[in-house]
Amino acid sequence: MDARAFYRLTAPTEWAGPPETYSYSSMKQMAACLRQWQLGRSRYEALQRYPERPSEPADVGVLVHEILSQLFRAMAIAGYPEIGSDAFRAAVAKVDIRGTASKRIAELDQRALSNPRAAGFRIQSTAHNIYNKIAQAFRQEYMAVGRQASTLALGPARSADVGTSALSRREVLELSGILSEEEVRHPSLPLRGFIDLLVRRGGETTVLDFKTGAPQPQYREQLRLYALMWWRSTGDLPATIELRYGAHVERWPLTEAELVSAEREVEEKIWRYQEGLSAHPAAAKLGPHCSGCGVRQLCDVYWESKANGGGGKGARVDVEVVVQSVMNRGGFIGREPGGREIAVVCEEDVAAMHEPFVVGERVRIVNAQREGDGPAVQITRAAEVFRVG
Repeated sequence: MDARAFYRLTAPTEWAGPPETYSYSSMKQMAACLRQWQLGRSRYEALQRYPERPSEPADVGVLVHEILSQLFRAMAIAGYPEIGSDAFRAAVAKVDIRGTASKRIAELDQRALSNPRAAGFRIQSTAHNIYNKIAQAFRQEYMAVGRQASTLALGPARSADVGTSALSRREVLELSGILSEEEVRHPSLPLRGFIDLLVRRGGETTVLDFKTGAPQPQYREQLRLYALMWWRSTGDLPATIELRYGAHVERWPLTEAELVSAEREVEEKIWRYQEGLSAHPAAAKLGPHCSGCGVRQLCDVYWESKANGGGGKGARVDVEVVVQSVMNRGGFIGREPGGREIAVVCEEDVAAMHEPFVVGERVRIVNAQREGDGPAVQITRAAEVFRVG
């Protein structure tokens, strides 16, 4: 689908139904808004799903966080060696920061080629730039880790090379003491996830995850689900779950009753989401998440609400107007659904990026910029213009 066709809004040609399996992240998005999840995964003619608009700060931020998590996991497995030691260099080499960054940059650029929302998007950051960002963030956190390494170190992993193909995952964990990046599934619920690290010490299992940024309460729920899936699929009831944010560690004990309660809760959620996603479209839920929703241009409930109003000078706003005047060099006059006239302005080069504005057509402008305190907005390069109907 070319960009011109894409920016004329149409309903999905094939609505997304309930997924075959659920993850913590997909259920989190469904809890915020089922329609958002559904619209993003429905088919639109040749597009298998609705494309997200690429953003270099967001993409690079995710990449930096991913590699930082890999680094801390590698250091934990190595026993948090001293910076500059052979063991430290070996752990860094396993992660291959520059190679991983180069590969991910190439993947992002390749994905942009088939994305009608990319508009010539290319990642400007190099693997060297990303390496420097990671090195700076990692060194500061790892120096703090080093001051308490004796309490954080997992101890050396033992060799499990004893015909592991014939062993269960639980037996491999018992022999080696550590399993990394382990996929887990619930045996009877459509639920799956990936555990950063499983640690077996003193006859007890810990489910461990590495995060960057500030601690978030919902991560405890995520780890509880991972522990549930490990327990149900192996019979090994984890004793603790643990989150590591660099040098900061959060740890909670687990009980069988707690996991059984979590299981009942997630089963009820899955049943509710399956029922909700059987509707076309699924129910929409308005809230703060709407302003960052990548499919809000498709959601009539959003545009019929007051969620797209407000904002002072310079604020990013979404507006829907019917074109009232012929486009000139400075813009055109539009009329909002409530009847108010609004000036829509844009520079010539920006106007050339969009189709001609035809009197009588209805357009939805996402990420416009509020001009002054009056009824006027500017279409900048950060904005997108969608034709309705």
